[in-house]
Amino acid sequence: MNLRAGILILSLPAIASAAPPFRAAEGLFDLSNSKSSGLTAIAGEHKEIHHATEESGFRFAHHPGLIVFKDRLYCSWSNGRAHEDWPDQRVLYSSSSDGKTWSASRILAQPAEGVYGSCVAAGVHVHDDTLVGYFTLTHEYPTHNLHNEKNAVWAITSRDGANWSQPTMVAAGFYIEAPRLLSNGRLFLGGEHTGEIWKSYQARMRLLYSDSANGTDGWKQAAIDPTAAEPNGLKLFGYTEPCPFIRKDGTVVCPFRNQSGFLYASVSRDNGKTWSVPEQTNFPDSMARFNTGRLPDGRIYVINNPGPGRMNRSLLTIALSGDGIVFDRAWIIRGEPTTQRFKGKGKRDGWQYPSSLVWKDSLFVAYSVNKEDVTIARIALDSFDEPKKK
Repeated sequence: MNLRAGILILSLPAIASAAPPFRAAEGLFDLSNSKSSGLTAIAGEHKEIHHATEESGFRFAHHPGLIVFKDRLYCSWSNGRAHEDWPDQRVLYSSSSDGKTWSASRILAQPAEGVYGSCVAAGVHVHDDTLVGYFTLTHEYPTHNLHNEKNAVWAITSRDGANWSQPTMVAAGFYIEAPRLLSNGRLFLGGEHTGEIWKSYQARMRLLYSDSANGTDGWKQAAIDPTAAEPNGLKLFGYTEPCPFIRKDGTVVCPFRNQSGFLYASVSRDNGKTWSVPEQTNFPDSMARFNTGRLPDGRIYVINNPGPGRMNRSLLTIALSGDGIVFDRAWIIRGEPTTQRFKGKGKRDGWQYPSSLVWKDSLFVAYSVNKEDVTIARIALDSFDEPKKK
């Protein structure tokens, strides 16, 4: 990360010609302040919906995803025995009518008997009266998939949130985010190339689009060239975990996780079909999953772990922008010290991997705690009406 001790404001990456797709206002984040980044906490209620225990035999929880279906809030998440995305990992889900009282968790997906694999939660989607649950199945398949890769996202559907169809394959690759609605009903699905293509550094992010509203078919691969990204091209990107937002003029902006210490981003002006070369922004990010969305008044938000430092997930923050270009307000969602209770490969301390939506005059944010518990934050929308920072 390109930081200098004693600097009060962000260290800004060099911009060659045009401005990046979005930016943090000067002084919004104070990365020399490791405890708060110069931000104050926003008021919210935090409800734990999953708590790992030694007795359960499953001590890993991560990748939460939120959706509203038939006036109930649903959350799905990955649930493994000890290590991240190791064989026998399953996907659980729970629901609530008010965001406060949650049902007992149920199994959404798990590897079939005899399959050496792991199920990774990839969010939930609603089409008409159908709830669609997604999971990435890794390592091995009972049938061949597209390009004969080792990972693919699968979907199951339900009309009542309790009884589910048999799984069908959606697309090859690795995904932790459900499809997102763009303009005119088009859907966007962002994930990663996997298998030999990914390992040989010929591709990274996998951006798909579909004009089929059901979220399960019609997917086409969008055009993007991360090899030209400065300064190090594909070497910058590992798991990019794409999560776009849409400006008022219809421009789609997709940030990407990377190793620079700041989010990169691409822009699409044809509704997700083609994307500009990813550019580095000055928006700090510690290399973790982030989340974006829009408030009812049109303001765009980014929820992430700003750091400082790679993989520092001690602060979970939200920043707002009126135009989707300059983010000029920010708060801490969670920032108290927290330490994992159970050790496991791939696990990290902190508040991480957010998923969010607006429902019942509140912003709901799901996040994992130390990759072993799952909590839902409920933040009243009027909490975002504080004056701008001076």
